Amino acid sequence: MSLELVKETVRINQPIGEESGRTIVENDIIVPDVKPDIARILLLDGDAFINGAEAASDELIINGTIRYKILYVSDDPDQPVKSINTTSDFTYPMNIPNVRQGMNCRVKCGIEHMEYEILNSRKINVKTIVSLYGRAANRLEQYITREFEGLEDIQILRNSVFINSYAGDSETTCTVSETLELPAGKPAIREILRNDVKITGKEFKPGDGKIVANGEINVSTLYIGDDETHSIQYMEHEIPFSHLIDLPDVNENSSCNMEFEIGELSFEPEEDADGELRMMKGEIMLNVYAEAFGSREIELVEDAYSPNTGINLEKEELRMEELAAESKSQATIKETINIQEDSPEISEVFNVLGRVSLSGSEIMDDRVSVEGAVECDILYLANNEEQPIFCITREIPFKQVFEMKGVKPSMRLDLDTDIEQCSYSMLSAREVEVRFVVGLAGRAVSQVAIPVIVKADEQPFDDKRLESRPSITIYFTQPGDTLWRIAKKYSTTVNEVKKNNDIDDSGIIEAGSQILIPGKIG
Repeated sequence: MSLELVKETVRINQPIGEESGRTIVENDIIVPDVKPDIARILLLDGDAFINGAEAASDELIINGTIRYKILYVSDDPDQPVKSINTTSDFTYPMNIPNVRQGMNCRVKCGIEHMEYEILNSRKINVKTIVSLYGRAANRLEQYITREFEGLEDIQILRNSVFINSYAGDSETTCTVSETLELPAGKPAIREILRNDVKITGKEFKPGDGKIVANGEINVSTLYIGDDETHSIQYMEHEIPFSHLIDLPDVNENSSCNMEFEIGELSFEPEEDADGELRMMKGEIMLNVYAEAFGSREIELVEDAYSPNTGINLEKEELRMEELAAESKSQATIKETINIQEDSPEISEVFNVLGRVSLSGSEIMDDRVSVEGAVECDILYLANNEEQPIFCITREIPFKQVFEMKGVKPSMRLDLDTDIEQCSYSMLSAREVEVRFVVGLAGRAVSQVAIPVIVKADEQPFDDKRLESRPSITIYFTQPGDTLWRIAKKYSTTVNEVKKNNDIDDSGIIEAGSQILIPGKIG
């Protein structure tokens, strides 16, 4: 019977490459015909999200969208504050060697910087620096040799390893629809100026063939009230959501990675039972990505030989990623912001907006150091008839070191940041204290390479070498020697070496020990 390999199949996530990049998206925004001319920009910011990424030859083709949110002072005294919400698409080719069509790819993006120029009262030129991070992997089934058949005297060295078995991934959308009531005492809605949406309280739980994700969507709304003065009003709402992701191979012990991204959204005023616009209907699309892994113990054949037949083994490295460490932390950032002399004094703060950007990170043993900044926008009602609404922008740097047991400098670190809480206090007409709680979630991934036997062929021994073998060999052990290596080198067996040298079952040998090896297996 010829030599045969008994194999077992495992699904793995084989890393191919990763890359970071930046692109500048330039766009002219035209004021819609129904809007008045622009006199002054109060606030221009936005969000970026990925529509799709496709693997091609040595690159990822990334398609994304920038959502612009513009708040401006118009030249119409009857409509002093107006808004423009629009989008612009972009495409970016990211070079990653060895990427091929059909491979799995994940891309993240964020806005690093925005600047604008008012070309005329009806046109604004906006330049946006978008940061991108892309990663490509090959999802494949790998065969691992766990036994040999066909040779009676074959000697096998087995090893138990834990494989980070790939359980699957899923990219789905979750539409959250809710009709929100205005707080008591607030005037009805004349016009919605701006909605800021963020996800908070994210959590997930893997189960039998599924992952249940829960969280809350925080909606901040700035609107013009339907009252005599057309006052500017502000309100907040929390919308809970739950989403079910089907992954057949997931169980409660699976390790999961979840990503949430806000996609398309819309908000419209809606009448209540009395016919007043005291309701707001919101529809928010969440893009949800989930991937799952399971630690699986497999006994594989590490090495094999026969005392009487030559065996040629062909090995390949099984490369995969495994989760080495993960941790969550918070950075509390508090700053007193002084209003410059050329800016009008504060009568009332409408809203404080924050956006986190990371400038760098450093991995140390069991710790991670993160540096970045919170870009803070303070929108307020001013004590100034000529400039009744005003906005100031400040950048608040921060540095945070947090513990992550098991992380090493050689590992790849995935960091997610989010502003979990934002609060403010007006100290005086020229001072505002802002407080941000920035959530930091880190996952450290190490690359593991396991040599696996993929092919084995029988080869006859060299008869001359067998004939020249002495009747007994005396071998003095070297540092790092094992009974297996010695037995294989001299075409005997571990049991024979033990028996002929009175070595106990522990198989422990010290360097310099004398090993007797007979010329024939007794």
